[in-house]
Amino acid sequence: MKRLVLILIFIVSGHLWADTNSVSVTVYNDNFGVIKEQRLMTFDKGVNTKRFTDVASSIDPTSVRFECLSSPGQIAILEQNYEYDLVGTSSLLQRYIDKDVTIWIKGSGADKGQTIVGTLLASKDNNLIIRDHQQNIKIISDTSIENIQLQRLPDDLVTKPTLVWLAQSDVSGPQKCQIAYTTENISWKADYSAILNEDDNRLDFSGWVTIDNNSGTAYEDAQIKLVAGDVRRIIEQPPQPMMEYQLMYKARAADAAGFQEKPFMEYHMYTLGRTSTINNNQTKQIEFIEPVNSVPANKIYLYERQKNPEKVQVKFEFENKQQYGLGIALPKGKVRVFKRDTDDSLEFVGEDEIDHTPKNEKLALYIGDAFDIAVEYKMIESRVERSARWEKHSIELRNRKTSDVLVFVDENFPTWVNWKIEESTHEYLKKDADTVRFPVEVPAEKVVTLEYSINQKW
Repeated sequence: MKRLVLILIFIVSGHLWADTNSVSVTVYNDNFGVIKEQRLMTFDKGVNTKRFTDVASSIDPTSVRFECLSSPGQIAILEQNYEYDLVGTSSLLQRYIDKDVTIWIKGSGADKGQTIVGTLLASKDNNLIIRDHQQNIKIISDTSIENIQLQRLPDDLVTKPTLVWLAQSDVSGPQKCQIAYTTENISWKADYSAILNEDDNRLDFSGWVTIDNNSGTAYEDAQIKLVAGDVRRIIEQPPQPMMEYQLMYKARAADAAGFQEKPFMEYHMYTLGRTSTINNNQTKQIEFIEPVNSVPANKIYLYERQKNPEKVQVKFEFENKQQYGLGIALPKGKVRVFKRDTDDSLEFVGEDEIDHTPKNEKLALYIGDAFDIAVEYKMIESRVERSARWEKHSIELRNRKTSDVLVFVDENFPTWVNWKIEESTHEYLKKDADTVRFPVEVPAEKVVTLEYSINQKW
């Protein structure tokens, strides 16, 4: 009776372990990820040779970490080989050098072709060199070959990238194991959309994440985590993968509809509240920020002569605050800005890229240059003296719009000089050691000229 109970327990536990097979993918900005996979594996007591397939072809083998979860400390990996020489025409033929092969040659018209059986001497320059049973040497072009028959698949070739372990086990039977490793060629980025209202003073904001997987394998029904931040890596010696028990921060349960954000070390982590499959060579997009409506925005016209002497920039500023429906850490990414036309269709009006932005910080989007605000710069006078320079500048702003505009004119000067505005037609603000800002109001369809003189000493 006891034996029957033990067998039942073993069978039930085996089914439970099988049901808990899982994979977790943590993707970083810098084109790499950490893969953590749990599988049920069967071991015999003693030394075992085990093959772990379906790993990423871009795996860093030195980062692999094995752990037996069901019998901690009872299984040790003595040796590991990463087999990545996959089955292919070239690899197969190279392993059949000096071995017998059968070649079918294409026919033409009434010629039905021929079959050649012999020893493969070489596979090179798009030709096969065969020595038949009569010791004749034949050079056969790849283009004339219809079929090649080999006896069997060589033992050192695999159909997919595989980890081969020599493992010492103190237990026997099915065991739940966790394997973690880092891989290259998997990345993610954030993409945002901002839709301006009719008056250009509010916007609707939403975000998506795009995961690009070229790592060499698919991750089915995976738990997905994204890490935003500038994580330092030593490429020659990739870091050990971070295991779940190392995470000291306990997150709230994620909303099944999207991502839950939390601080993680000096970075930010975003966990998808449901599993999702990431296929190999696939670009997947998942909603990242639910649309937030009517975020206050400030439209700014900015002229920076040192950056572009002929154009006035158009910028929009808004704050990443909870009271506006935001207030989360925004990963770096591209923001595309749209506006509705009179027919209610959305039209693209510009884009910019933001850096990693903490909550409660201000964002500024430079979306393009003003069409109907013309600018013309002139240096009116200039005098150079010993260790000093005096200049008089003129900046003419022509507003061809039917509404008044406020243009901020930012002028920059070398940081190694002492400068002073002596005269100016407009008020100004010293922003920092090398920048002065002039707010210039330009009425509709009017021309306003800003003039100022500056003295620079060194």
